[in-house]
Parts: sequence; structure tokens; C-alpha cells
Amino acid sequence: MADCGTSFVFILVTIVFMSMTPTSTCNKLTDTEIKHLCSKTSNVGGCYKLLKSDPRTANVDARGLAKVSVDLASNKANKTHSLLNSFVNATHDSRLKNIYKLCSSNYNDAIRDLKAIKNYLHSGAYKNIPSQVKDASEEIKQCKKVYGGANSDRAHIKKKNQEFELLISIVEVTSDNLNKN
Repeated sequence: MADCGTSFVFILVTIVFMSMTPTSTCNKLTDTEIKHLCSKTSNVGGCYKLLKSDPRTANVDARGLAKVSVDLASNKANKTHSLLNSFVNATHDSRLKNIYKLCSSNYNDAIRDLKAIKNYLHSGAYKNIPSQVKDASEEIKQCKKVYGGANSDRAHIKKKNQEFELLISIVEVTSDNLNKN
């Protein structure tokens, strides 16, 4: 009789545990679900291509996809930030140097925002992510505004800003998906 009681308790504990665990963050996302999330961005095909190009997306849940999107955005921001810094050091045009410095500062702040998002994902504090996403997005809008005054675009910053904006929109969509659960 003790075996039946033990089995019953085990089953009950398992059911309670499973009911407390959000299903969307435990199940592997399908291609259809990833495409659906990408449909909420400004560039469905670009979003899907970026996410699927990362081998980690083959077996991720919703939280894992959000982490991948933050990693992709962080990598792009770090590369652009480094590029801007190299152009600050290489140019002798004071006006252009100032533009590069301002955009570099914007990217530095966006990197800080992405680190905060990563920490919120790790801790499960998903409700704090939208404000950080908004801040990172605003940083790039400021860079675009400042960079609009540049006569040349040897660093291809306009394109890099567009790519980063897409990545931030992917972070927004994947993190919003976590907040709905």
C-alpha cells in the first residue's frame, strides 16, 4: 500500500510542477512559430534568415530564442562600436570625428542596454526588458539622426544602423513573447 501512496504523491508533485512551469519557455520552437514572431518585425525574411543562421535556434524554446536574439544584437553593436572608434581615431575631419564619437557613444549605451536585457533574461525578470529595448532603440535613432549630417559613409554606418534596428526589433518581439506567458 505504501507503494501506491508513494506513486500517487510522485504523480501529484509532477502534475503540480508541470502546471507551474510556463509551457512556452519549455517547448522547442517550430519554424512556423519563429516565422510568426518574425512577422511582427519590419523585415520578416531578414529576421527569419538571421535567426535561422544561428545554429542555436535549431533546438531553442522561447527564452532561448530571446537569448539568441540578444546575442546577435550584442555582436552587431560591439562590431559597429569598434568600427566607429577606429574611424574616430583615423579621421582628421573634426566634424566627422564628432559624428563618429556621438554614434560610438550611442552604441556604447545600446550595448549597456543589451547587457541589462541579458541579465533580465537570465533572472526571469521579463517585465523589465521592454524599457531596455526602447532605450537601445532610441540610442540608434539618435545615431541615425546625427549621422544624417555626414557627407560620406565610408564606414557604412547607415546600413549598420538599419541592421541593428532589425536586430533590436527581433529582441523586442522575442522578449514580448515571453511577457505574454
